[in-house]
Amino acid sequence: MLKTVLGTSLLVVLMISGYSLIPDAEVSPSKPQEITNFIENQVETTAIMSNEWGPEIQSIILDLQQQYQDQIHLTHIQAKLIYIRDHLIQYLSAPPNEQLKKVLVSAFPGYADAILSTWLRLDQYELWLVEENRTLMDLEPLSRGGMLWEKRTELFPLAAYEIWSEEQDSYEAAQLELHSTLDALEVSFDLPMHERVDRLQNSFNQANGIIVDTINTQTGSLQGTIASILFGMDAVQKDLQQLSSEDRQQQIKDIRQQLGFDQQTIEKMAIIDEQRQKRWENGSAYMVSRQQLLADNNEVPETQLAELRSEYFGKSASTIAKEEESGFYRFQRPRYYGRN
Repeated sequence: MLKTVLGTSLLVVLMISGYSLIPDAEVSPSKPQEITNFIENQVETTAIMSNEWGPEIQSIILDLQQQYQDQIHLTHIQAKLIYIRDHLIQYLSAPPNEQLKKVLVSAFPGYADAILSTWLRLDQYELWLVEENRTLMDLEPLSRGGMLWEKRTELFPLAAYEIWSEEQDSYEAAQLELHSTLDALEVSFDLPMHERVDRLQNSFNQANGIIVDTINTQTGSLQGTIASILFGMDAVQKDLQQLSSEDRQQQIKDIRQQLGFDQQTIEKMAIIDEQRQKRWENGSAYMVSRQQLLADNNEVPETQLAELRSEYFGKSASTIAKEEESGFYRFQRPRYYGRN
């Protein structure tokens, strides 16, 4: 559940949260002539950069050069720079990967391929963390650490200890502990709702500060993230489904109050909940009518389906039609009260 809310980009960002400046052997040697050539290339690149990139990219390139040009030959510094990748891509034209390499060439001539190779291995590590999450959670701390370091040194034989600091180890341990808590709450069918909320809040409060800080940075709201996780739990939804519409909305309001949302926000959310409820009721009625129409006729002309969609969805009918053409039926998705 947490993976859905945080997204895989969070793992990449946090993966590189701490570094030392200790040189490692997994880099090109820093010979005096190479350094001289590098500096000359930087001056030349800066001079012509304005002809190739917009002001946003130029600013990013200059910042990167000022901060890292003397250390970019170090693998753990290349790893640290992965935080800028998604930010850069939003400014780049298609194909973004080719443009990204050109930016790196402008910023660090001679090191673009090495940087991209480092980022690729970090992506592989992120994917492995997701795939092995269940196994890692079930291991004792010592065995878990051994498994993590085995993978790290496989990907970065000489730079692993510079890339992953004690701070990062602490983060990953906290992340796994948080996953364990969330999985337990997911099936806490006999637990009162207010206790679920308390335990979820406490698990975040006790989590490594990097996790909480990153959630705040990426989503702007720790409360919103916790609420989204809570309303996505099977045990929570089962309780809400069993309530009347009025009691369910009151329970959702109580949860939001317990999470610390202010009254104005709670009232705005209640309006959104009402709008969602109307959409779901309308969508469910449409699906019943659609199924009845198909059941009564071996072949239904598209014009009849179009009329039915128009009757229920008005101007949004064309969007619904495109979704159905692709095999997606939005009102067959799971309903999560308080979230969708």
